[in-house]
Amino acid sequence: MSTETAPTTPLSAQGTWLQRCESYMATVRGACSSPGGRADLRSGLADNFTSRWPLYQRLYPQGGIPAAQSLDAELPFLLIAALYAEHDAPNPRMDGNTVKAKPHAADASRNLGWSYARAVDRKAMRQRNAADALSALAQTDTAGLHRDLPGVVSELRSAGIPVDWAVLLRDVTRWPQWADQVRLDWARAFYLPATNKETTK
Repeated sequence: MSTETAPTTPLSAQGTWLQRCESYMATVRGACSSPGGRADLRSGLADNFTSRWPLYQRLYPQGGIPAAQSLDAELPFLLIAALYAEHDAPNPRMDGNTVKAKPHAADASRNLGWSYARAVDRKAMRQRNAADALSALAQTDTAGLHRDLPGVVSELRSAGIPVDWAVLLRDVTRWPQWADQVRLDWARAFYLPATNKETTK
């Protein structure tokens, strides 16, 4: 199991950390490939991660949790795993065997600002409402981010708005040290015309 922590510089280590986040999401997809695994990951949301053993027994056999030196350090990984299982994991019961998802490669520009810009482009949200929602999340602390993220993701995915899970994980793990950089990334993705242009469905 890797013991590398989230990057200590907001830019130079970003690519490597994003790759590790993408690798972890492959672990999560593997854990969700059975009905029991998907259910166990989703259970974290129901009990606010007070009982983590069901997630451990699904994630560690698939590859583990990076940077899990403490309960606080591993919480973002469990949170994103649970949110993916809740909102995007294919239902294994719909396939005769194991569901093999083929996700797009992570794109560092597809952060929550990008997702909210998609919501505006697709008329799923008004510009003002999307800006207010993103602003409220951007101004919270780490505990608030963990608390509010399930509602944010639920609103976006219910409207059919994509979330790049590896990028979201990267941002949540960077938040305690580099929240200002993450906020800047979100603002650029949401407000700048060049990054607002939708390139994927």
